Amino acid sequence: MRRYIVAMLPVMLVGLCTPAVSQDKTPNQFVTSAASSDMFEIQSSRLALERTKSAELKSFAQMMINDHTKATKNLTEAGVEDGVSVHPALNVDQEQMLKQLDANTGAAFDKAYTEMQLTAHKQALALMQGYAKNGEGKALRAHAEKTAPVIRKHLSHIEQLSQM
Repeated sequence: MRRYIVAMLPVMLVGLCTPAVSQDKTPNQFVTSAASSDMFEIQSSRLALERTKSAELKSFAQMMINDHTKATKNLTEAGVEDGVSVHPALNVDQEQMLKQLDANTGAAFDKAYTEMQLTAHKQALALMQGYAKNGEGKALRAHAEKTAPVIRKHLSHIEQLSQM
């Protein structure tokens, strides 16, 4: 069963990646996507801290928790400034991915977590870059511009870890 879940990850991650690549989001849609992205990073990384034996993945997971907690705080502040409420919650696809991640242990967990992080960061980067370029709301656009380089750094880091 675990092999099936890991083998199906690339197919299932497509659903996780699809909604955020649209670059013409309203402020409410952007905030919802960004907050759910942060929430997924935080929850999946908490699970990684519990499950992985890899010191490198533990370090990465702790960085995800710290950086995405800060990003949610900054998003909330930008939302207030632009008159948009932030309510962090996982979307249905993210809930499913978290359940599937939870079903893995050992090397299968590490592989699944790494694959999810690669996809989630590509998604988040597209979201931030698109909103920074085309979004409404001065504070939210500034948040997207400020956050994109951090996500790019995360993506680069997880790409390196995936090669190990």
